[in-house]
Amino acid sequence: MKSRCIFVGTLQILQSQPTYLRKSLGVFLRNASSFVPKKVLIVAKLTRYYFEKLREPSLNEEQFKNKLLEKGSNYDLLFDTYRATKDIENEVTRILNKLNIEYKKVDRSTINSTDVTWADLVLPIGGDGTFLLAANLIFDDKTPILGINSYPRHSEGFLMLPSYYTNHIPRIFELLKAGQYNILMRSRIRITLKGEGIWDPPFHMHEEKNFLGVERFFSHGRLKPTNANQLNERVLPWLALNEAFVAEVFAAKMSNLLIKFDDEENFHRIKSSGICISTGTGSTSWYKAINSIHPQLVRQIVSLLNGRTNFTNTDIDKICSKFNHSLHFSPGTIQTD
Repeated sequence: MKSRCIFVGTLQILQSQPTYLRKSLGVFLRNASSFVPKKVLIVAKLTRYYFEKLREPSLNEEQFKNKLLEKGSNYDLLFDTYRATKDIENEVTRILNKLNIEYKKVDRSTINSTDVTWADLVLPIGGDGTFLLAANLIFDDKTPILGINSYPRHSEGFLMLPSYYTNHIPRIFELLKAGQYNILMRSRIRITLKGEGIWDPPFHMHEEKNFLGVERFFSHGRLKPTNANQLNERVLPWLALNEAFVAEVFAAKMSNLLIKFDDEENFHRIKSSGICISTGTGSTSWYKAINSIHPQLVRQIVSLLNGRTNFTNTDIDKICSKFNHSLHFSPGTIQTD
């Protein structure tokens, strides 16, 4: 297996980004000009409320509420999230109609790669999960993506626009038209499989829980080649904006990996729970959770020095903070260290 980097352009509204933040990220930015989209693909969040509603079509609202409460779910929160998301969707479509901009609206259960190809702006509405879903289906570095956080009270939405724009959606299109934005080119991972037995159909680990196509794979790039010379290489059609994880299907089973970097001659044998290959965008999420250290660990390591170095608790906290901060790298770079 090998991976390479493909970029995706995420629109950054200038008024939403403090100057110190833009500088600290050190991101690769393209110069912007006036942008008035002609075809917008709205990728709406498939909320838990709506998903559960689909599973219980015969229940009235009161029965449905009791069903959720029996499961231990917070009905009020689920409904509030659903209602807030629908309100933002309706506001976006109202504004697009007013601006005479053509649009399509899809969600996780209906989106496909042809929808993304059709659009000149992809607009996820929801949280980071919805953003990642949409970004995975952008196969070039020309179609920009911009996300609106539909429920900022409950979701931070690191990849989305700041919460100010949730309630000021017209301002987004005003700033785009005025050219007051930048395009942040975020690196993504493309994976190529090499070897035998690589053309089996993909499946989700929790496939038995799939419902109404909510968790499904897209057909782009899935056809097995007829040319025998191409059977031993398969380019996966999904581009990872956060990370790619390589491991055994069963989490409790040890992964035996042979790893070779770039043009190295020899493989390195590694036994572990798996390997996480992260982008700069993903370096603040799962990758950071895997690699971050806790002050207690540093204290244990220092204790092995037999008192040769006297570190205070403040010193240890600083060491942890500095190391954990170093795990984050720019979304537009390819980290090779």
